[in-house]
Amino acid sequence: MKRFLQHLYARAIYWPSYFYNWTMIRRLKWWRWYDEIDEHVFVGAVPSRKMAEDLAASGIAGVINTCQEYEGPLDIYKQHGIEQLYLPTVDFTPPSVEDIDEGVQFIEKYVSEGKDVYVHCKAGRARSATIVLCWLMKAKGMTPEQAQVYMKEKRKQVLSTIYRRPVVQAYYRGLQSAAKSS
Repeated sequence: MKRFLQHLYARAIYWPSYFYNWTMIRRLKWWRWYDEIDEHVFVGAVPSRKMAEDLAASGIAGVINTCQEYEGPLDIYKQHGIEQLYLPTVDFTPPSVEDIDEGVQFIEKYVSEGKDVYVHCKAGRARSATIVLCWLMKAKGMTPEQAQVYMKEKRKQVLSTIYRRPVVQAYYRGLQSAAKSS
């Protein structure tokens, strides 16, 4: 029942919160639509069709979409050979540990090939940032706190409490366990 209510709430406020994000980015210019987190990894808000064309032109090869409420401009991705990993996550909830792991592996694949990845949710503040924060922990050997500080330096609108999410802490414990068994 709780999951159903979260889903219903997220659907009900999608457009009002999208308009808020758009205002913060386009009108007030307090935030940016996307930011470079690493040479090949970008975090941002949901791409419009025009932005999807711009992403393709800029060399984005992979997209991770965490928006349960929007599948993305799939025809544009297909036209440009962009692979999308769709990890539908209800807004205002974090992705699962399994989805985080799948997202991190997707990023690793593209980064190892020297290709760019765009990771997004509706605003680029929480769901997408959670996956990239976990990738930073794995790829750069950061603690959750270090990855949070690094993310905030690169993308100021990222929620400042992501590193405390239980899924992030669980992912970090898994990384530590794997390192000990190696």
